[in-house]
Amino acid sequence: GFQGGDLWVDLLIVVLCILLSAFFAGSETALTAASHGRMHTLEKEGDRRAAAVNRLLRQRNRMIAALLLGNTLVTIGSSAFTTSVLNSLVGENGAVYATIIMTALLLVFAEVLPKTLAINYPDAMSLRVAKIITPFVSVFGPVLAAVEFIVRSVLKLAGVDIGHGRTMLSPYEELKGAVDIMH
Repeated sequence: GFQGGDLWVDLLIVVLCILLSAFFAGSETALTAASHGRMHTLEKEGDRRAAAVNRLLRQRNRMIAALLLGNTLVTIGSSAFTTSVLNSLVGENGAVYATIIMTALLLVFAEVLPKTLAINYPDAMSLRVAKIITPFVSVFGPVLAAVEFIVRSVLKLAGVDIGHGRTMLSPYEELKGAVDIMH
């Protein structure tokens, strides 16, 4: 079972995972909604953070995929961890409680709240997160290449061939376009 001290550490880990998930989700929204014109102007004026934003935007699909990967990792990690903690506290119904609790927490604090902030302050938020996001995009690069290869292979087996010129995340681009129209 769990001792009292361990429970606080466990809660801290879950909170940290939710914060990381919020960071990835908010960053993705901010960076995709950032004003290209403003970022270019700031970069020309010597703003190093704007230069970092522009570098990320030039490899937009890889950036989006890296943020989705980071978000998926911490979301699944926090849910699995919460399940194991609750199983030890309340028995086999822990998974049910974990699902309900984590759905509510992740929806509010890791999706809606950070994305609402990001869509309302995309430029300011992009400038703040760009340098933190950059290493994730670099580190996840090889993983993303493998994911892309697997996706293309599975689609090919299903008789769907998306040529190398075609983008992997085009539904996301269409969604982004819909968001732009709404503003």
